[in-house]
Amino acid sequence: MASESEILSLTVPELAHAIKTGNITAVQALKAYRHRAEQIDRACNAVICFVKEADQWAAEADEYLARTGQVHGPLHGVPFSLKDHFSLKNYPITMGSELLKERTKTKPARFNCAIDIALVRAGAIPFCKTTMTQLGETSGGGSPAHGDTLNPWDTMRTTGGSSCGEGALVGGGGSPFGIGSDVGGSVRIPAAHCGLCTLKPTAKRTTFNFENGKTILNHPGDYAILASAGPMARCVEDLVEVLGALWTEALFELDTSMPPMPLNRAVLEDTRPLRIGWYVEEYTYPRPCPAAVRALEAARDALQAAGHTLVPFRAASEGKVTREDIRGCDYAMLALDNKSGLPAKGQSEKGEIKVGNYGGSFMRGERTHPDLAAAYTPAPQGTKSARKASMPRTSTPGLYQAAIAQRDVLRDCFAAYWRDLQLDALICPAWPFPAPPVEEVRNYHRGHVDGTRMFNFLDYPAGVVTVTKVTAEDLAKPYDPDTDDQFMVQCAQASVANSLGLPMAVQVVALPWREELCLRVMLEVQGHLPFDHTQHARLMPVPRRSPDLGARPEAITTGPVSKL
Repeated sequence: MASESEILSLTVPELAHAIKTGNITAVQALKAYRHRAEQIDRACNAVICFVKEADQWAAEADEYLARTGQVHGPLHGVPFSLKDHFSLKNYPITMGSELLKERTKTKPARFNCAIDIALVRAGAIPFCKTTMTQLGETSGGGSPAHGDTLNPWDTMRTTGGSSCGEGALVGGGGSPFGIGSDVGGSVRIPAAHCGLCTLKPTAKRTTFNFENGKTILNHPGDYAILASAGPMARCVEDLVEVLGALWTEALFELDTSMPPMPLNRAVLEDTRPLRIGWYVEEYTYPRPCPAAVRALEAARDALQAAGHTLVPFRAASEGKVTREDIRGCDYAMLALDNKSGLPAKGQSEKGEIKVGNYGGSFMRGERTHPDLAAAYTPAPQGTKSARKASMPRTSTPGLYQAAIAQRDVLRDCFAAYWRDLQLDALICPAWPFPAPPVEEVRNYHRGHVDGTRMFNFLDYPAGVVTVTKVTAEDLAKPYDPDTDDQFMVQCAQASVANSLGLPMAVQVVALPWREELCLRVMLEVQGHLPFDHTQHARLMPVPRRSPDLGARPEAITTGPVSKL
């Protein structure tokens, strides 16, 4: 019988094959991952609940295979985790909100989400739900509903967010793969901080629908910046396996707005040389640290050595589409006063945090995590972090329409520059520095980190692949974040300090609906710069908890750890 460590070391395709051939049972796989998930949850605070029926489902999967010799699908018996953004029938859906947490104690979800249904039809078994930040509104790792989620590579640091629990659990080897969501970097940031791979697809190539067709994000009438659901795993092959199982009729029939596009494996197997753009600082703020620069340059050089053509990408420095253009238009759309009359995002004269859209009603009367408060606190005016709104706040239908039109113009300009270079893909930094200390997250939220959000704004598929760790040579080099925002300087420098051995990743981008091309480049980067996917399950994170929301974590010693 395979040992727990052997089971945890397998990729998703390897685990599925081992279950199919009878070398491992679904019950054994679930037991191994449940045990490891409990260890990671104790250390990192990553799980909001375990799915009690998972044991039964695993036993039924084994019985079916033994009786028929057949599998339910390509992921038969493989356990997986789901971010708290997604619905599981009869289980809580809190989205990091204290009020929703209290509400779902008596009124749990009544429906499964479409993604869960599609994965279950492929044979996979949901076994837990994981934490997320407060309403998904920050790229840190905590919420008032569940406290701060900590990084398994260093529990003094954040996982990033908003898919923080998935980052911690998968990043600590506690789940073969998880499903997160991304509207500004929410799968890519925790993947980069926790040594993972992920893909944020074009917005409508995945879905948030319930099984009854209802959606809980991208509310009716919203055509601005749409979120994407995306898998998170330890290697790119895992992403391919999951997406191949997900992009099927089981999912397409539950969301008729999705294009019925199965995974095109021919693109993944193509060997033709590609033209790949690259940049280091073009849209990266603040200036990336030496480890981030080295990671990007290593990926660039490896792709070039493999026969691809690498082209500098200078759309911002040539004035075609600047960071300020994207930031200003994005900010104008974020400031929309929505149809329900809830306040616009920002601060009232009393300093009370206000959020629009779905968040407004939930925020009233509950604690605000310091990361979220900082995100709605304007950065110091005149600094490089300050949002330079290039158009009025969209408080009327006409202004909103104008903001959408400006977004489309910027998308056209970016695409035209891409076309002029005849690019197949683009590589760039995933994040400017390693995972920040928990107490520093609020300092970068006072600014505006654009490197991931811009590809939501453009609606381009973007993936992250971890390629290296911070070295002593990286830390020996001086680091100037090149910003006059002292909050951002403090966070950036604190993130680099004592970061030896933390993972570093690169971001890979393709044109809309070219997810397979993005995955192909990610596979090549990973092939030339392999990152040991078995090490996640060997991490030994020190169990810690933040004594207060967003505070420096403290070690815990013995006894059970209570949930907030």
